[in-house]
Amino acid sequence: MGDAGFVEIGYIQRTHGINGELAVSLNSSVEFNPEELESVFLEIEGIPVPFFITRIRFQNPEKAIVKFDDVDSIDQAQELYGIKMLIPSTSIELEDEVYLSDLVGYKVLNTDKSEVGVIVDYTEYSMNATFELVTPDGKHVLIPAADELIVEVDTSAKLLEMELPEGLIDLNL
Repeated sequence: MGDAGFVEIGYIQRTHGINGELAVSLNSSVEFNPEELESVFLEIEGIPVPFFITRIRFQNPEKAIVKFDDVDSIDQAQELYGIKMLIPSTSIELEDEVYLSDLVGYKVLNTDKSEVGVIVDYTEYSMNATFELVTPDGKHVLIPAADELIVEVDTSAKLLEMELPEGLIDLNL
């Protein structure tokens, strides 16, 4: 996993029932795919410890009832009360602009696979965010850091494919 960071997706609010189920409060600003959530990390004494999910029922986008493997009693469940639930930041869908800042250093390709440049800076303005790129010929250009322009992110190769409007780069040069 390397230096993957973790993102808090919620915390354990209280026990639920007597079979070790837990009521969790979810952070609605973090987008993740609950169907792909087989495990989460619980921050126990500052260390992320993996817990596998037997069952998860969403009551609403900010509340869920979770049953973890090996947590089968109310006593075990009570020990987890108040603990933060984390997932690796690599599991995050790029909905939340916070994570766009992690893309500094990525190479940007246009949809035709031509290299646009390397992201050297990320800036957020009141209404929109931009990436500053250095083009292959050394020029600095600004492009919108907008989810709808991002086609694909390859975190292992540090590549970002974007669908950039025709002529956008030329405007900068």
